[in-house]
Amino acid sequence: MPSRLSKIFLSGKEKEAAAEAEHSIRSSSGSDAPPVYEERETLDPDNGLPPPDVTAGFSNLKISSHGDGFPTSEECIAHLKMLECFYRLRQSVASQDGLFGIRDDVITAQNIPMDDKASALLAKLGEKRWAIYVQRAVDRFASWWSAIAPERHWADRTQLAEYGKADKICRSRLSKDYAFDAATLPPVDVLMVWHAFQLNPRCYLEDCLRQGRMKLWHLVMPFEAIAQSINSTTFAYEDRAGASTYFTELTNRPWNNLDDESHRATKCPVCRTINYKVPWTEDMFGGDGTGMNDLVHLEREIDRMLSDGFGYCDQDFMYTCQSCEHHITHDTLRIGRFVDDMKLLHDRNVPMKGTILGVQGIPHKAYGVKDITTEQIDMPNRMIIAGQSGALAPAALRDLHLFSTVRSQMELAMLDKKLLRQARGSLSSTLLRYERVGIRKLMSRYWDNSSPFSLDLMSAVIRQGGFIEKMHNINWLHSPALPSTMNRLITKYGHFMTIMRQNPLKMAVPTLDVDLAWHTHQLNPAQYMEYTVSQCRQFIDHDDKIAEVKLNDAFAWTSKAYTRLTGQPYSECTCWYCEAIRESHTSHASRLFNGSSAQAADMLHGSEQDPAKSVHISAHNAVRPSDDEKYSTLSEKQANELERHFQKACDRAIKKGRRPPKRDDYYYSDAYGHVVYIPAYSPYVGYMPYMPMYYPVTPGCMAVGAGAAGNCCSGTCGAGVAAGGCAGAGASCGGGSSGGCGGGSSGAGGGCGGGGGGGGGGGCGGGGGGC
Repeated sequence: MPSRLSKIFLSGKEKEAAAEAEHSIRSSSGSDAPPVYEERETLDPDNGLPPPDVTAGFSNLKISSHGDGFPTSEECIAHLKMLECFYRLRQSVASQDGLFGIRDDVITAQNIPMDDKASALLAKLGEKRWAIYVQRAVDRFASWWSAIAPERHWADRTQLAEYGKADKICRSRLSKDYAFDAATLPPVDVLMVWHAFQLNPRCYLEDCLRQGRMKLWHLVMPFEAIAQSINSTTFAYEDRAGASTYFTELTNRPWNNLDDESHRATKCPVCRTINYKVPWTEDMFGGDGTGMNDLVHLEREIDRMLSDGFGYCDQDFMYTCQSCEHHITHDTLRIGRFVDDMKLLHDRNVPMKGTILGVQGIPHKAYGVKDITTEQIDMPNRMIIAGQSGALAPAALRDLHLFSTVRSQMELAMLDKKLLRQARGSLSSTLLRYERVGIRKLMSRYWDNSSPFSLDLMSAVIRQGGFIEKMHNINWLHSPALPSTMNRLITKYGHFMTIMRQNPLKMAVPTLDVDLAWHTHQLNPAQYMEYTVSQCRQFIDHDDKIAEVKLNDAFAWTSKAYTRLTGQPYSECTCWYCEAIRESHTSHASRLFNGSSAQAADMLHGSEQDPAKSVHISAHNAVRPSDDEKYSTLSEKQANELERHFQKACDRAIKKGRRPPKRDDYYYSDAYGHVVYIPAYSPYVGYMPYMPMYYPVTPGCMAVGAGAAGNCCSGTCGAGVAAGGCAGAGASCGGGSSGGCGGGSSGAGGGCGGGGGGGGGGGCGGGGGGC
């Protein structure tokens, strides 16, 4: 029988014949029988429409950038594809039973029900596997970084000053910039670390300058080659042009992270012997794990096994040097790195980490903008040179066991008036404000960081995991409106930059869509710097460590400024938090006269939204101060204020006949793979892994007190540096009052946070104090 579609094209006689045939079929059935439903006709394969291709928006990307380096829609799409690849990688690694000796049967073999609690325990095992994998990736990245430009020349302080003052450092002087294609791309784990590194732009610039890697600085992330190397269905990263051979020949390491050595080669910081058998983690799963029938006891035992090891990826790492029998620990490795850099300073005049960029993020002068603080930031180098035969003698420091004793030696040097007069080249021994800032920046680069880089890259990768998971949940990649969504968020990012330019003493905080465009822009580092310096008169950092309370206050201000500028809502989300923030900056007068703020807020309630998939505050850079006694009080006060605005938003919703916003949904934790029920969840809460003790450095916490871990020496904080930490006037686009060495809390003497956390004092914008 012809299909309905084919009937349209039948001749008159054929139509009559078909009608008679249908009539005879119907009349042949008994008249008393109920009508029979015809079977659904099959689709005509010749005329049916094929199913839509959900990969069409990102399968065959052709990347073309603007001349000014501003992000394009295609670059944002390629970036999203790369993030989804990283997300799938994490899921794959974390779920591999037995990887790095971490076996699931320590849980599954027990006489306990396989319920949510067991799933949470399995997630802890997955988190530890991922932590080890990332640490191995950082080690492999360091090998690639060293091999990619072996002809490099490390920076010389005298030349930096000469070329910097002539505005020649950051401008491209290369006849041909280095470029990557599908045949020279690094493996996915190395790419992931490189990506996180570039999203700390001041640290990235500092290391490129200091280590002679300016070819990499002027390189745009090879989006097109990366997108072509990622399978559009599975999002697996594939070697399609011989890149694995190139990488192995370049670094003498295998393409796959999991095929690399089972032990780490670690140089003893005392005798300089390389120990080749340092374990990544200890195998504490030697038994069959049976016999723990009590769930509480089992959970406690798993936490102990995953956190009490002495391998390189464990907090309590300890290994006895096979040559001198010195105990190698994380602290002794940090001291060794500090002393090695001191020797580079003494022997080759290479500046210490943290002493190259002024508080505006500029080495003397860039793109016509001067940073007059750069010479004061150099003060630690002059102190170390002047004190090489006294408190800061390298030989004396190398035998120390705790990095806190290095800080004590720096404090002693700061009390030596003769040394200070010699270092300052002056009759005065009083340290100036930005000379103190320089000391704080120096210390922040080495605390919790024994790597050759200006920040702990493992922690940077882990913190980016929160943003990557949110991009996966929103799933813009598979939206039919993908190109228009990217264009819209790029426009919104432009407004965000306008807000920062117009408000140089404020800290602007992005929403998730703005942050995607911002991250994409930073992956073109040289042009990103030129754009921000030209627009905002400073190199805007993207600090990935900001105190939660500070982040929340700044987000409320940014929301108000954006609505005032555009007449549109900033956070396009109706979760309880965003509703409370909008309520806080929508005045009674605006409600009464139906002003722009009120209209913008009312535009968002046309449909239900899932908070986990909504575009609200981007808080992957939020961290929690771990030693500030006032922090709990500030946090509680802020929670009460949010509660008051939330109740007002509920009352207004009920008055207008809408359902009030909910805040009792399940929150998917940023840690690997398990749902955590937190009724009072706020999107600005800092990234807290499932168990911080599983990491050598806790990614989601920082210390903020004077002399505390990761921070400044005593005497570089407080009134001597002025209220507001090390940012101060001219702290454009983020954080005049945000803290110094990595984004501590506000207030006098506040904000020396750091822990090697890198970049600017101002959170999303990198305040002028950007330590």
